[in-house]
Amino acid sequence: MPMTLAEARGHADKAIAKAREMGVQISLAVVDEFGQLVQMDRMDGASLMSPDIAEAKAVTALNFRRPTSAVAQQVNPDILRSIQASVHFNILAAAGGVPIYRDGDLAGAIGVSGATGEQDEEVASAGAD
Repeated sequence: MPMTLAEARGHADKAIAKAREMGVQISLAVVDEFGQLVQMDRMDGASLMSPDIAEAKAVTALNFRRPTSAVAQQVNPDILRSIQASVHFNILAAAGGVPIYRDGDLAGAIGVSGATGEQDEEVASAGAD
């Protein structure tokens, strides 16, 4: 079953609540299992480029089926550049993207941008649960 807007909104709401708790202003993107944007939010005060970065992180987490921090650590940068040259989406191997699983199946991903990488990933992880 494809990710619904209500489901994506729920992930976004959890992430925004975590960001508020941490005192950071972020943007977030939730994509479905096909990498299509379902939900995008930019908190007041978040940078203007952060929505694009958040979406790239979400799509990267989805396609690599792991957090973007793990992609950054585990995949050779030369290979990442080669893949980027071959695909029709932006790859961003920086902390802040996390896959979303539903009943053990990959359902989509959430990407967060606007704080430190560690904070982005903490917010994304809260949203992915």
